[in-house]
Amino acid sequence: MIGQITHQLVPLFGSQAPALKSGISALAAQFELITHVSAGEHVWVSGEEKPILYFNGDGILAEFSSHQRSMFCQRIIPPNTLFWSESSFLLWQKTDTYMRCKKASKIYGVSGHKVREITAQYGMGYILANTLTKMDIASYRNRSKDLCLLLPVERLRKTIQSSPQILSSISRDELAKYLRISRSSLFRAMNSLHDA
Repeated sequence: MIGQITHQLVPLFGSQAPALKSGISALAAQFELITHVSAGEHVWVSGEEKPILYFNGDGILAEFSSHQRSMFCQRIIPPNTLFWSESSFLLWQKTDTYMRCKKASKIYGVSGHKVREITAQYGMGYILANTLTKMDIASYRNRSKDLCLLLPVERLRKTIQSSPQILSSISRDELAKYLRISRSSLFRAMNSLHDA
């Protein structure tokens, strides 16, 4: 597992990664198995303190936010990827979303305190925090742009291209909410893609 985690960490340090190889290895070695989650179980719920950098093993997770008593899927976490709660890991506040398992997985993690300690020890400074913040901003900007500019069938096509497992991982109702379209528009878009 350390090799897969290292593979995810290296790009976060960009061109400086070769010089920080020992620090990246030390950080990867700190990840520990936190839990096994089954479909439907939560990794976190809103209001918890979870300043942890996580690694999703072989399952699929989905992050949801609550608005006017409805749950909306914010992002899909594919297998073998790092993930974190922006509010808790980056801002040291309580979580404001729900991370739910859609396909059983092993969840690994390292505490924010340990991440700080290792990045200071190896001269990695704020590179990791800056990169994660940039990734979050870019992700939200791209998602906002897609929701504003793309037609439902284009949103569906782009989502399937970036996360092919999504169709088997979340319900059609959750997918429609993720794409910000009605269920009937989702089915029309799916038929259009199937016919194409």
